Amino acid sequence: MKFTREQNAKRVWLEFKDLLTGTAFPIILQLILSASIILFADYTEEIALSVAALLFGEFLLNGAYAVFGRQNGITAYRHTVQGEKKRSLQPDDVAARFKTGEYAVWKGIVIGFISVVPFAVFQFVNCLAPNTFCEFLLQYAFGWAVFPFRLIGQAAGELSQWLNFVWLIIPVGVHTGAYVWGAAV
Repeated sequence: MKFTREQNAKRVWLEFKDLLTGTAFPIILQLILSASIILFADYTEEIALSVAALLFGEFLLNGAYAVFGRQNGITAYRHTVQGEKKRSLQPDDVAARFKTGEYAVWKGIVIGFISVVPFAVFQFVNCLAPNTFCEFLLQYAFGWAVFPFRLIGQAAGELSQWLNFVWLIIPVGVHTGAYVWGAAV
C-alpha cells in the first residue's frame, strides 16, 4: 500500500508510541527491583546472602519481563485480528491500514531493547568516562545488570565494566520469547 509522506510520518509516530507503551512497565519494574531487592545484595557482607538476594531479584525481574512480554504479544495479536476485521469492513480506514500496534516479532525485540537502552547509555558513558553520577545510577537503578559481575569480581578479581553489556541479552530475549508466546496463545 502506498501512503503519503504525512501518512507515513503519522504511521511512524503511532508505531513509536505503541512501542514506548509496551516498555513502560518493564522499565518501571527494573528500576523498582534494582532499588530494592537487588540493591540488598550490595549491602550485606555475607556473600551467600548477596548471591541469594541477587538471584531472587533477577528471577523476579525476568518473571516480570515474561509477564509483560506475553501480555504485549497477546495485545498485539488482538490488534492484528481487529485490524484485519476493520480492513475488510472499512477498506478506506487509514488507521486500520497503518497496522499500528499489530503483531510482528521484530516489535517484541524492539520493545525489549528499548527497555534496556537507559542502562546501556549510562553504562557506555561510565565505561568511557567513569563518574560518580553514572556509577550511582547504575548501582541504584540498574543493579540487575551491574551486581552480577560485581559479585563475581569480588571472588575472582576486578572485571571490566564492558562485561555488563552481556546482561542486555537476557531481558531482550525473555521479552521476545514471551511476546511470541503471547501471540501464539
